Amino acid sequence: MMFKLMLSGMTILAMLSISLINPVKVLSEEVKKDEVNIFTQIIKKTMGKGVKVMRIETPEKSPVKGWVQTRVWIESVYGETPVLIYSSEDSGLIFAGSVFDAKAENLTRRDVGETIPKVIEESAMEIGNEYMIGNPGAEVRVVLWIGGSAFSGDLFNTFYDLYNENKEKVVLYIKFYPLNAKDIEKMKAITCYKGEALAKGLNIVYKAAAGWGSSEELDAFRYSGNPGTCNDDKVLKDLKLAADLGLPRRPVVFVNRTMLIERATRENIEKLAGIKLNQ
Repeated sequence: MMFKLMLSGMTILAMLSISLINPVKVLSEEVKKDEVNIFTQIIKKTMGKGVKVMRIETPEKSPVKGWVQTRVWIESVYGETPVLIYSSEDSGLIFAGSVFDAKAENLTRRDVGETIPKVIEESAMEIGNEYMIGNPGAEVRVVLWIGGSAFSGDLFNTFYDLYNENKEKVVLYIKFYPLNAKDIEKMKAITCYKGEALAKGLNIVYKAAAGWGSSEELDAFRYSGNPGTCNDDKVLKDLKLAADLGLPRRPVVFVNRTMLIERATRENIEKLAGIKLNQ
């Protein structure tokens, strides 16, 4: 069977062929120190010097005869992400990329494994009852890092519907995570809404016309909430906190401290929550 080595954005951004002075002993039971160093160098050359290698597994058999594959775990904004590096048994060559078979199946993607989602303690996310919907004693604790975008609206509506069907089980905490200047102003106005009223304020923003959000409109919106409790600094503080926590620049959801990196389906939410939810 014929194989091709090709680029893949899902694994590593480039492919290298490096002839080593001392061939890598890829069949040893333990990953040697020099192997750790060369794999780390390859990761940094292909993905950037700032990439952090978390751990390197013992090499295993690869789909290509005469080659083995080594799984390297790197730190990403989503958690710990695996990539595969291929090593020849005899010539000391190392390739970083994807292997496809004659049927165009990506064997690297098949074998590499799944990202281990990021886990962040609630205390580190600085959640509080002020911007909370539900009972703080609920078993399923959802932290929504959202802004004023349509995607944020879809996420919020998904989890708000889930909350309404499971009020005894689910609590929602809102963190303000706007991704542009216009959304920052919208989120500042949202801080004027607390508790259950927070859902009303968010729904107004998400159902508004695309061009909504002028100074006059936002002022009126603030006064529909509780203008005496508005907190513009809260939005900026949450933005800084998100950067400090290394969150991706997109709306993010945590269920019981674990980042939801799959689609926000009931099944995926239940898997993180560890309990059955009402439909």
